[in-house]
Amino acid sequence: MDHVVVEPDHRNFAQVARALQDEADGTQWRAELTADLHEALEPGVTAARGAILGMPSAGLPHGGEPLRVAVANQVVSEVSLGRNPGARIRVRKRGMPRGFRNAGKRLNARRGWRHPVFSPDVWTHQLGEPGWFDDTMRRLHPKLRQAALRALDRRARRITRRG
Repeated sequence: MDHVVVEPDHRNFAQVARALQDEADGTQWRAELTADLHEALEPGVTAARGAILGMPSAGLPHGGEPLRVAVANQVVSEVSLGRNPGARIRVRKRGMPRGFRNAGKRLNARRGWRHPVFSPDVWTHQLGEPGWFDDTMRRLHPKLRQAALRALDRRARRITRRG
């Protein structure tokens, strides 16, 4: 005999083939992983929203949406599973009041911003709460990273269980 034939157990082979077929397009797998990662990042989103809403405000009342509330509403988690996979927490620029697209960035920076007060000739320099986002994320980073790794590990175990 000059060769050896190794044939897998038919039942195990069928089980692996079914698992691969179920995961072939990966739609359900991606949806579940995305949901798990959003859930893992939720404590960071909540903490960032709390940090911006907890910032002291001495602004005058006006007809528009308050700046801090608008920024808090734009703090979101984003998950990408495409060409550059990853998950992050960010402040979106759209939906900011009075056309102030960089409000989240300016409230987090030490340099602040200038804006007119009462008339086009009177300007003031305003500071936010430097570090409201960066410091919060730096403090929570290890916890959020572990939660994301656990979500990825659950997905990997699911695939190996099905095979």
